[in-house]
Parts: sequence; structure tokens; C-alpha cells
Amino acid sequence: MRRGAGARFFGSYVNKIDAKGRLATPAAFRRALDLATENVIYCLPSTNEPCLECGGADYIDYLLSMIEDLDPYSEKRIALERAMATQMSPISTDTEGRINLPEELRKHAQLNGQALFAGHIRSFQIWNPELFTAPLDEAKKIASEAKRSLRNPAQNGGAE
Repeated sequence: MRRGAGARFFGSYVNKIDAKGRLATPAAFRRALDLATENVIYCLPSTNEPCLECGGADYIDYLLSMIEDLDPYSEKRIALERAMATQMSPISTDTEGRINLPEELRKHAQLNGQALFAGHIRSFQIWNPELFTAPLDEAKKIASEAKRSLRNPAQNGGAE
């Protein structure tokens, strides 16, 4: 499995949240995060869905690099920086990869007893499993149409 900037998150997993708010991170995601090097998962409440957007330090670097491409005084850049800086939670993992989600994050994602970890390629999301069905169905509909516009990179002069 690739780690660091090349880490990829695939699949979906449902895990229980215990009475103290602890939650086990799926083994495949722990390997991608390389928690032995840095035992932190960064979680940010989504700005448009009832879920948490999460990843490792490489994901944060990726987000920041996109934001830094914006004009330093643009309204969009200021808003993105403010939202990220004030809402991002670095959450330590224990030796078994468990995290303790703060109450405000559990509340945002409407988590109550179970959490669905959904791979999002460069990152992953944490959802209430009951709330994930509709967004996944919508994504499948959009993806069905979107895949028709995909082109083989080798045919467009891209390197294989």
C-alpha cells in the first residue's frame, strides 16, 4: 500500500463507537496513514455534508497547496483558510489505531453508535451509516455520466 503523498483510501467500513466516543480506524486506512510515523488523523467537518473529511499530514499539505494557488487576499482563500484553521482537529490515535472523536465532530456527522469510514482516494470521510446511502446513490448517478467523458491518458499524450 502506498503511503505519504501517494496514500490512497479505498473501500468502506462500519465500526462501533463506544460510550467514551472511541472509534477504531480500519486497518487498511491505518496502513495508508502510516500511523507508526505520525499517530494523528486530521478531521474537518464538511462544509456541505453531514460528515467529517479526514486524512493524514499529506492530505493537509494537498489542501493547503490548492488554497495557496488562490490570490492571497481573495474572499475564497480567506474563507477556506479560516474554515480549515478554526475547525480542523488533529486527533491522536492510540497504539491500536483508535481515535476519540470530540463531541462537536460527532454532532456534526450525526454519529450515534456506529461510524462508516468511506474511502475518498486521497482522504476518507466519516459518516453516520444511515445518512450515507443517499449521497452514495447520487454519486453513482453522477459517476455513471461522468465516466463517459473519461479518456485514456495514453491517447491524450499522457505518460503510462
